[in-house]
Amino acid sequence: MFQRQYRTILYGLCGAIVAALALYGAYTLGSLSETLHDEEHMKELERENARLRHGEEDAAVDRRVSEQMAEIARDQRLISDAQRDSAEKQRRLADELREEAQRESRAAREAEARANSARREAEAASVEARRERTKALQQEQAALRSKRETDTLRYRDLARLLGSRSLLARENGNDSLARKLAYTAWYFLKNYGNNIYQPEVFQALGYDDRMEAASPHHSAIYDVDKSVDGKSCIVCSGYGEVLRWKGGKVETIFFDKRYDLRSMVQEQNAVWVLSHDGHLLHISATGKQQQTEDHILPEGEYFHLQDLPEGRLLAGARHQVVIFDIKTRSVISVRPFPEKRLLTTMPTKKEVFFFYDNGTIGCTPYSTKRNSEVPSPVKEPITAAHYDEISDLAYVGCASGRIYVLKKGGVIFSRLLGHSSSITDFTFMPELHLMLSTGRDKELHIWDVDRIRAGKPVESTRHKMDSWPLSLAPFGSRVVCGLVNGKLIMWEFAVDKLAQATRNRISSGLNENEWNTFVGAKVDYVKLK
Repeated sequence: MFQRQYRTILYGLCGAIVAALALYGAYTLGSLSETLHDEEHMKELERENARLRHGEEDAAVDRRVSEQMAEIARDQRLISDAQRDSAEKQRRLADELREEAQRESRAAREAEARANSARREAEAASVEARRERTKALQQEQAALRSKRETDTLRYRDLARLLGSRSLLARENGNDSLARKLAYTAWYFLKNYGNNIYQPEVFQALGYDDRMEAASPHHSAIYDVDKSVDGKSCIVCSGYGEVLRWKGGKVETIFFDKRYDLRSMVQEQNAVWVLSHDGHLLHISATGKQQQTEDHILPEGEYFHLQDLPEGRLLAGARHQVVIFDIKTRSVISVRPFPEKRLLTTMPTKKEVFFFYDNGTIGCTPYSTKRNSEVPSPVKEPITAAHYDEISDLAYVGCASGRIYVLKKGGVIFSRLLGHSSSITDFTFMPELHLMLSTGRDKELHIWDVDRIRAGKPVESTRHKMDSWPLSLAPFGSRVVCGLVNGKLIMWEFAVDKLAQATRNRISSGLNENEWNTFVGAKVDYVKLK
């Protein structure tokens, strides 16, 4: 118990000592804190004093800087005022220059307007001058054309008159004068651009060059063709004749009056000939030996033989068509049409056309060989037809004498009027740009192919014959014509060549007295040779 009290007393003493020490520490710390606070206050006062001193110095510096800036601002203001004054002067100067430029621009525009007006007036005057000059030239050209046309008509009539007088001189036996007149007639036609195929002039020029067989054949000449070598003509007649005609001389290739021969197709060194009663003859020549094959076709009235592709022949009769194979020498098809009559055929590049008396048209393509009927572009029977490969145009001649030119598809391209009866044949002369047609009106017509192909109006030149022309064939610049009366005639159609040949036959042209007599004193004399 005593120990517990002792510890209590001891603990109390220790607590008192501790409390005393705490009080002493607190006092000591308070004194120290007060001392430290007084020192800090002093330092703060010193710092404040220093700041005040620095502030006065800064204020002095600021005042000096402000004074300097004020001076600079005054200097800048002075400079700005000077620049403003200068800018104002520049503006006033620019305004003056702009006004001056505007005045000059207005003056330039006014000058340009005056220049444009003057130019327009000059152009108008130039246009008017050109118009007047063009008008004068047109009037001059019109006058020249009128004079030319007048001269052309006058000289054409004069040429025709000279041609007629040339033919009359021939009848009177004065060949020298006839040639002079013919050459003078050609001169007027040639130099005045008129149709050089005027009948009187053409006949007068061709009088010496027109060749005729020495004696007529015994029957109508139904077919003529140029030989394969191009050096002669082959003809066949209704009297069983197959003849070679060269330079006016006639050579007999075949003759048998039992055959009424109507048409033929040539081969190298041979010829196929068709008779009216259906005999198809093959006449060949090897050296001096001649061989003849006679193939009998189905009964019919045959009149036309045409070669087809693939080595075949088409034999046309009045009421049937027969296809004959050359290689096998046999008939491979017969196409009868008893209700109508075949008038002519026309082969083209891809098919062959058949024309019947009732106005219908049949067509057989080479590829299918099937016959079909096509609509006819004309309302009358077609009696002759020819296909022009160059222009891809078909020429069909009718019973009335009209000739129609057809485009692909049977569209009528143009009409050619001139014949007055059935057309019998056509032929083309490419070198001379001519198409010839013949008809039962006993006339041969000459047509300008270039004008036909261009779709321009064309008028033919006609030549009268003494009998029906049945067949035509070109022979270079000549044409061979077979007539129903058995005559075989060859004409030279190159008129310039005829004129040169006529010129070569005369020693001189018309003298002045002959000129005044036949041409007229009012036409200036021209020494033609």
